[in-house]
Amino acid sequence: MWRSGRSALRHLVLRQPLRGLTALAVLLLVWLLLCGLFIAVLAYLGQAEFASFKGVLVESLLALFFFSLFFLITISDLVLVWGALFRSRAAAFHAQLPLSERELYWGASVEGGLWSSWAVLVLTLPLLAALVIDGRISALAEQRPWSAAALLARSAGGGAAMVAFVLCCAGAGALAALLLARLIPALRRGLTGIVALALAGVVLLAVLALGGIEHGGEPASVINSVIGNLRFAENPYLPAWWAQQALSGALAGRWREWGYFVLLLATTAGALLVAGEWLAGRRLRLDLDALTGRPESPRAVRSRPWRLLPGLPPDLAVLVAKDFRLFLRDPAQLLQFALFFAIIAFYLLLLPRVGKAFNFDARWRPVVSLLNLTAVAMALATFTGRFIYPLLSLEGKRLWVLILAPWPRERVVSAKLAFALLVGMPVSVALVVLSGVMLELGPGLVAYQALTIACMVVGFSSAALGLGARLADYNEDNPAKLVAGYGGTINLLASLLLCALLLAGAAFPLFAGAASGAAQGWPWRYAIGLAWTLVVTAGWSALFLRLTWRWFARST
Repeated sequence: MWRSGRSALRHLVLRQPLRGLTALAVLLLVWLLLCGLFIAVLAYLGQAEFASFKGVLVESLLALFFFSLFFLITISDLVLVWGALFRSRAAAFHAQLPLSERELYWGASVEGGLWSSWAVLVLTLPLLAALVIDGRISALAEQRPWSAAALLARSAGGGAAMVAFVLCCAGAGALAALLLARLIPALRRGLTGIVALALAGVVLLAVLALGGIEHGGEPASVINSVIGNLRFAENPYLPAWWAQQALSGALAGRWREWGYFVLLLATTAGALLVAGEWLAGRRLRLDLDALTGRPESPRAVRSRPWRLLPGLPPDLAVLVAKDFRLFLRDPAQLLQFALFFAIIAFYLLLLPRVGKAFNFDARWRPVVSLLNLTAVAMALATFTGRFIYPLLSLEGKRLWVLILAPWPRERVVSAKLAFALLVGMPVSVALVVLSGVMLELGPGLVAYQALTIACMVVGFSSAALGLGARLADYNEDNPAKLVAGYGGTINLLASLLLCALLLAGAAFPLFAGAASGAAQGWPWRYAIGLAWTLVVTAGWSALFLRLTWRWFARST
């Protein structure tokens, strides 16, 4: 891994510096934007009306942040370790080498932990910088400025807390990958897998209930009425709360508290990794044989009939059904798909918990709805980059079957587009409608934002297919490498550009009316925004679909 990392870095620096500079520019831009956003939020909470409970509120928001980040890193690590141990061609090759199961497990765990820690690199480093800057400003206001040593120590302490948190998430993800390998054959047998899932659910509910009991005895106060509904994220039995306490302790200079929770995270991570090593030493090659070998029962040999979607031409329906079946067969893809949209749904369902603060000022509801639309658009851009962009390249050596079939080559591209729309559009539109209902928006505004996200699905999918055909690599069968390459970066930039254009159309009816003092329901502003959205989507999609048809036909 060290040799391949040096080779990839040398390749980006010497042979393809434009790609390396593009990736570095995107990373720096994201860091600056996130750091500015976090500093603005902390400055807003530093106003006089929030000063009495700013510390408690920031700790609750940090706990909620780490609560979501725990699932993000754990599921990402689970997918990567699962693929490295059980799904890739390298897994079968490594299993034939004279290596022990424990060595295979540690190799996949280290690699998965390094790749899954990108979320920490992108999200937590700007957060740590913003918290340190805010703490230093507060100390200067109180005339007790930090020394250079104190600033360095608090920054290093916060970084150590985040590293211990990542190790804990990586240990949980590696162990979960091995348990998933045991669970899939059990699910095929029926009752055993159902019982295992039920027991796991009962254990999780028990842990959450115990954490709620501990906070239930707190006295009622204004602070509890404001942030009490977010206390589920401060469950004392979850690593997310330990990370929040360790980070807060480092920033406040409470080093005894910081050391306790960092050691708690580190020992938990060690226990999870050792448990995974023990399980891998007993079951790794056996589970690999069970997942890649002959089915256990004769009934599993029978293939289910293909259910074609109604309303589509037969050839297009067959191609879409093929993509659906390949998508549903891979647990890693299902987990990632669930991860992309479950976090957004989790956030939207939190809106009733934070109260009706947006009702005190009617201007906040459309603003929050626009922010929610942006969040769903970002998740949708990630989804199309991860699942739609590699579709044409993943056909690889099997592409000749589709080319020799009795339909035009453009039909293959149309089937990929239909698959992308059928998978991404229902979830995205449902999340935007849920956001509008939670914010008690009018039906017209909810429908307008639902149409905007539907246009984004079309535009993102068309761009992903066009760039995927132009920068296709038919020799690579790992979608993660395709997405992390130069083409995946260009696709991300194109998605961000389209997102900005369509969000401008979504924001125009809201802020143009507020600036002019006109009523919010005037139809001409919505007509202008709708025309902009439809024209941009049509031109963007036509351009990239034409590019897809041209380059796909040329490459095949």
